[in-house]
Amino acid sequence: MIKLPFFVLSSIVAFNITLFALFLQMDWLMFHSSLGKVITWAAAVGAWHIAYTFRNR
Repeated sequence: MIKLPFFVLSSIVAFNITLFALFLQMDWLMFHSSLGKVITWAAAVGAWHIAYTFRNR
C-alpha cells in the first residue's frame, strides 16, 4: 500500500469538506439552514488549518 504524507490526506479531506460547504452555500443540496452553513464553513476552515499546521510532518 502506498504511504501518503499526512498533509496529502488532510488536504484531500479539507478539499472535500470545502466542496460540500460550497454546494451547501449555493443551495444545491436539500439543506437550507443557516446554522448548517456556518458549521460546515467552520469545519472547512478547521480542516485547512490542520492541513497547514501539519504540512511538514
